[in-house]
Amino acid sequence: MKRLILVFALMAVAACTSESNLPNPTGKGTIRAINAMAGSPAVGFRIEERLIGSAAFQNVTGATRWDDFSFIFNFEASFLGELTVRRIASHTQKIDDGRDYTLVLTGDVATPVVSVWEGNEREWNGDETIFEVRFANVAEQASVLGPIDVYFAPDGTAPVDGEQIATLDFGEIMPPIDIEAIEYVLTITRAGDPLDILFQSVPALFVPQVKVTIPIFDENEQGTASLSVLAINSLGGTARLVDATADPTIRFIQASIDLAISDVYDDEMLTNLILSDHAFGDITDDMPIALGQTSHFYTPAGDTSAVLLESGLVTTFNTHSNWVVIGTAGNRFVHSFLPNRGSISIYATIQIYQGAFSNSRVDIYIVDAGVPIDDENTALFNLAFSVPSPALAYSAGSYDVYVTLPNEKTILGGPFPIDVVDGDVVELMIFDTVDPAVVDIRVIPTQ
Repeated sequence: MKRLILVFALMAVAACTSESNLPNPTGKGTIRAINAMAGSPAVGFRIEERLIGSAAFQNVTGATRWDDFSFIFNFEASFLGELTVRRIASHTQKIDDGRDYTLVLTGDVATPVVSVWEGNEREWNGDETIFEVRFANVAEQASVLGPIDVYFAPDGTAPVDGEQIATLDFGEIMPPIDIEAIEYVLTITRAGDPLDILFQSVPALFVPQVKVTIPIFDENEQGTASLSVLAINSLGGTARLVDATADPTIRFIQASIDLAISDVYDDEMLTNLILSDHAFGDITDDMPIALGQTSHFYTPAGDTSAVLLESGLVTTFNTHSNWVVIGTAGNRFVHSFLPNRGSISIYATIQIYQGAFSNSRVDIYIVDAGVPIDDENTALFNLAFSVPSPALAYSAGSYDVYVTLPNEKTILGGPFPIDVVDGDVVELMIFDTVDPAVVDIRVIPTQ
């Protein structure tokens, strides 16, 4: 018994000795990370080996607070063909009491550059009517032609050279300033040319007693804007500022096999023809469309005496919409959706829309060119009619696409050959044919 007591006593002494050698924190600081790498997949953010967040391109992780020690912060991403995530960057950062840190990833996902934005945490009295704001330029592609001017003023204020609150080269962040918490419009122009507007937001209301950092990113192909802007506040919230100059577009796809060749009008009086001789299988380019509530009316080609189909769509700034007419007489309708167009630089993405009414569900195989599907696994299982698939990631190469009956390897369509390289975004559409046991596969052209 005495020996047992002695062992426990020694363990207790050792534990106390170990704890006494640890440094004592004197405070805490805040840290977050921003992914500004165009074409990047989501990136994981770790403090040492503990995962504390992730961020896709144009996004930020949540803010966390840590003791005022020095830490290694690690970034990781998934690459096709690798069984574990790859560590793409590490950064050692000393956290100081009351300080705020943002680690910013720019460049390429395989070899990123880590920059640090620092500032003070802010305490408020509770009666302030101001907020703290700073802008940063992380739009690498847009900055190839030079720096940008940033204007931040009430709605209706035209940008005038000399009245910008910052001129920023790529990678620069302005010092913070305090301004009244009211509604503002953000306008971004080429430096020295207030008429060359790259981005102009709809009016946005800012609340008092917060710190706001507003990074300006490159836009990807997902929207119609040339820049993307994210407001990040110290309370942990984010808001995407909407570009009022980025008009929406629409792409018409006719996948209803028994709908007559049609003209399409966008007014009930059938006076404004926007598309003529629209036939089964046709896929238009992106076309301009009005903002807000819109309506489209299909009539027989050259004949306005009858309306074959009518449907509406509510559009918003900075969007591409696919407008798909599907089904058959008695079950015909329009499905509109926002396609995946965001490019990922380290692989190709493939999205498939099931528009074949003759088959309520299908399986999809995507195999190496020339390989039979007999011993292959499905790429998509039970893809339902009128549903776009998630974006699928594939390495650069040549592939055959097959459509089969669900849970079977009875081929409905294919092989349909496609060649892809890293960064490609491929949209495929499944169409009916006159034979319900056969479907057609087509590429929706890249814009």
